[in-house]
Amino acid sequence: MTVISNWKTVLTGSSSIWLILASLMAMAGLFFALVSPAMIGWPPVWFAVTSALCQVLAIPARLVLQSRLSGLKRFRRDQSGAIRTGTLGLIAGGGLALTTAVSFIGDWEGLRTSAYQDVVGVWTVCYGETKGVQPGDSYSAAECDQMLAREILHYEAALDRCLKVELPLGMKIALVSWTYNVGVAAACGSTLMRRANAGDLAGACDELRRWNRAGGRVWRGLTNRRLSEMEMCHAALAEGA
Repeated sequence: MTVISNWKTVLTGSSSIWLILASLMAMAGLFFALVSPAMIGWPPVWFAVTSALCQVLAIPARLVLQSRLSGLKRFRRDQSGAIRTGTLGLIAGGGLALTTAVSFIGDWEGLRTSAYQDVVGVWTVCYGETKGVQPGDSYSAAECDQMLAREILHYEAALDRCLKVELPLGMKIALVSWTYNVGVAAACGSTLMRRANAGDLAGACDELRRWNRAGGRVWRGLTNRRLSEMEMCHAALAEGA
């Protein structure tokens, strides 16, 4: 067993240690207030000195108790560092869930590690990233995966603001993929979202296949993507995961 190098700092800063010591001192003061020298067989002088010392020390002990307990109450109420689970399946599901989402969405988006201009002239890189992209930008595949992971979590959080029900993880990945493709506003205002929030998860999965148009035309690539998302969605419902 090895003692940690900063054990003194940890010990003196520990709320539990101070609470225990303060509690013992406060109890000692109470004890001497309730007994007499004859009851414990002490000489009156030693009893008086010890009792007075305990009573004096019990005052700061009570202050420590009040301070530490109020601090614990604030600590228990504080939610600033909490992970909001709710329907945050990719965060709550851990690294494997996010990796699965990156792989699934990345396969449909397509990877290009060097910046290029899309069909309307916007500089794009990796899995369709356009923010701040300049001519000549280049990234490794791993950097592109990290970029996509950040975007996926962003889209998931945005989706969760209009999604009011818990979803199986696979269905969540399918809907995040769809949202990443069609946009948050379109996703949140859709019939799919209304069905999901009403508890009709199977019906919500079925709605995915309707989102296969761009510019008023049906695209084979979008049709294939929607069918893949729908398959993942229904499989998740069947497995309950």
